[in-house]
Amino acid sequence: MKLPLFKSLRFRIPLTLVAVGIIPPIVIGIGFASYRATKIIHEDAEQIIELEAEKLQGNVSRWIQMNIRALRNLSTQPAITSLNPAQQKPVLENLLDYYESIYLAHTTNLNGINIARSDNQAAKDYSSRQYFKGAMAGNEITYQPLIGRTSGKPSVCIATPIQPQNTIQGAATICSTLDAITEQVKQTDLGETGVAIVVDSEGRAVAHTDPEITSRDTLVDLSNYPPVANILAGNEGILTFVDEAGTEWIAQGEMLDNGWAAVVLQQTSEALAAERQYQQIAIASIIVVILFTSILTSAIVNRAVKPVSELTDVSLKVAEGDLSGRVKSNRDDEIGILAVSFNLMAQQLQESIEDIEKKAEEQRQRREQLETAISTLIDEVIDATDGDLTVRANLNSVELSTVADLFNAIIDNLQEIAIEAKQSTSQVGSSLKQNEQEIRLLAQQAVTEAEETRNTLMSVEQMSQSIQAVAANASQVEQFADDTYNTVLSSTKDMDFTVDSISNLRTTVGETSKKMKRLGESSQKISQAVSFIEEIALRTNILAINATVEAGRAGEYGQGFSIVAEQVAELAEQSATATKEIAKIVGEIQAETQDVNQAMESGTAQVVETTHLIESTKESLRLVLEKSQAINQLIESISQSTISQADTSRNVTELMQKIAQLSEVTSHSSEEVAKSIGETAQVAQKLETAVAQFKVAESA
Repeated sequence: MKLPLFKSLRFRIPLTLVAVGIIPPIVIGIGFASYRATKIIHEDAEQIIELEAEKLQGNVSRWIQMNIRALRNLSTQPAITSLNPAQQKPVLENLLDYYESIYLAHTTNLNGINIARSDNQAAKDYSSRQYFKGAMAGNEITYQPLIGRTSGKPSVCIATPIQPQNTIQGAATICSTLDAITEQVKQTDLGETGVAIVVDSEGRAVAHTDPEITSRDTLVDLSNYPPVANILAGNEGILTFVDEAGTEWIAQGEMLDNGWAAVVLQQTSEALAAERQYQQIAIASIIVVILFTSILTSAIVNRAVKPVSELTDVSLKVAEGDLSGRVKSNRDDEIGILAVSFNLMAQQLQESIEDIEKKAEEQRQRREQLETAISTLIDEVIDATDGDLTVRANLNSVELSTVADLFNAIIDNLQEIAIEAKQSTSQVGSSLKQNEQEIRLLAQQAVTEAEETRNTLMSVEQMSQSIQAVAANASQVEQFADDTYNTVLSSTKDMDFTVDSISNLRTTVGETSKKMKRLGESSQKISQAVSFIEEIALRTNILAINATVEAGRAGEYGQGFSIVAEQVAELAEQSATATKEIAKIVGEIQAETQDVNQAMESGTAQVVETTHLIESTKESLRLVLEKSQAINQLIESISQSTISQADTSRNVTELMQKIAQLSEVTSHSSEEVAKSIGETAQVAQKLETAVAQFKVAESA
C-alpha cells in the first residue's frame, strides 16, 4: 500500500516548515515594513498638500495686502481727501501705472456717484455695490469679488472711506483683475490630478485651476463642495472625501485674513501612488521568497526523508505478511540505526512465527487426547444431574485423574450436605410456625405507635407555624422601627447641613455687603476722576479755540495747524460728552449699590432669625432620635426572643418528623419481617421437598 503524496512526509514536512517557520516571519516583517512605509507615504503626501496650500495662501495674502496698502495710501492723499475731481484724476491715473493688476480706480461721493475715474468714461452710480455700502458703513476695508464689467474677468473691488477731518465724505475704490492669483493657482504643483481653488467668504470661486470655472458670467458657487464647505466651517487641516463620481480626494484648506480661503486637493490614487507600488513590490517579494524557500526546503527534506520512505515500503510488505524484505542502508546516523533495528526485528519476527506454528501443532494433539478423556468422564458421572449422589468417577485416566478425584470428593460432600439439609429444614419449618403469630402481633403494635406519632407531629407543626408567624410579625415591626430611626437620623443630618449652609450664606451675605460698600467708594472715586477729565476736556477745548485763532492770524502758513486744532477741539468735545455719560453711569451704579446694601442688611437679619429656628428644630429632632433608638432596641430584643422560640419550635418539629419517620420505618419493617417469615416457611418447605429428591448411600 503506497501513501498518497499529500499524506507523506515528503509533502507534510516542507509544508509545515514553510507554513510555520518561514511564511509568518516573512509576512510579519514585510507587513510591518509595508505599514511603516504606508504611514510615511501618507504623511509625505499630506505634508506636500499642506505645503502647497500654505504657499498658495501666502501668495494670495501678499497680493491682497499689496492692494490694501495701495488703497490706504490712495485714500489719504491730499488730492483725494480734497474731493476735487481735477486733483483726483491725475492721482488715480498715476496709480494704474504703478500696479499692473489694477484696471480701475475711482472715487464716489456719499450718493455713490463718481467724483473721478482713472479711465475717461462718464461718471457712474455705484450706490448698489456692496463695497460702496461697506465703506459708507465705516468699514476700513470692504471686498467684493465679481466679474468685472470693464475687464470681463474675475476681479475684486476694494473700497475704503474717504474721511477728511474724521468724517466720511465719500469712498475710494480700486478694482483689480485676479490674473496674479490665477497664475499662482496654476503654479500649484500637485501632479496631473492636482486642483487649486481660491474662494471668497461665501464660497464662490475667484480663482481655479480649470479656466472654465472662472470664465462664466458670474462667479461659480462652490460653498457645497466638501473641501470648501469644510474650510469655511473653520476646519483647517487634511480632509479626505469622495466626490459625486466616486473618486476619492485628499484636500487641505487655509483661511486668509479677509475671510477668503485657499484650497488645494489631489486624487488619492495619485497622491498615494507610491503606496500601491510599494504594496505590489512587497507582495511580489513575499511570493518570490516563499517560492524560493519552499523549493529549497523541499529539496533538503526529500533528501533526508528518502531512507524513511524506503523503510516505510519494506514495513508495509512486512505488514502484509512478506517477512523476507530487508532495508538496505549504509548510513551511520539515526536512520541507519533504525534500518538495522528493523531488519533485526523482521528476522526475529520470522523466527518467532515459525516456533509458534510448531507449538500450535503440539497443542492440537494434546487437545484431542484431552477431549476423549473428558467425554469418558461425563458418561460416568451423568447420573449425578438427576440427584444420584452414589455415582463415582474412574481414576484410570492420566490426564483427568485429578479432576475425577476432585469430583468424587465433591459428591461425598454433597451427600453429607443433603443429609444435614433434610434435618435442618425440618427444624426451621417447625420454629417458623411457632414465631409467626408473635411477629404479626409485634407488627400491629408498631403500626399503632406510628399513627399516634403522626397525630403528635401534626400538633407540633401547628404550634411551630404559629410561632413562626409571630416571629415574622416581630421582624416586620423591627424593620419598621429601623426605618423610623433611620428617617429621624437622616432628618437630623439634613438639619445639620441646613444650619451649615445658612451659616455659610450669612458669611457670604456679609462679605457681599462689604464688597458693595467698597464698590460705592470706588464709584465715588471714579466720579471724582470723571470730573477731573471733564475739566481737562474743557481746558483742551479752550486751547484748541486759541490755536484756531492763532492759525487764522498766520494765514496760509497756519492752515495745516488750523486743521489739527479743529481735530483737537472735536476730540475735546467727544471727551466731554464721554465724561458726562460716565458720570451718569457712575451715579446709577451708586444708587443701585445703596439699594443692594439695604437688601443685604435685611437678608442678613432674616438669615439670623432662620438660624435660631433651625437650631430649635434640630434639638427637637435629637430628642425624637433618642426615643426612637430606645424603642428600636426594645423591639429588637423582642424580635430576637421570638426568633429564638421559632428556632426551638422548628427543631422540635424536625425531631418529631424524624421520630414519625422512624415509626413508619419500624412499622413497615415489622410487616416486612412478618411477610418474610411466612415466605421463609414456604421456602423451607420447598427446600425440604427438594432435598428429599437426592439419592444418598444408606450408610450415611
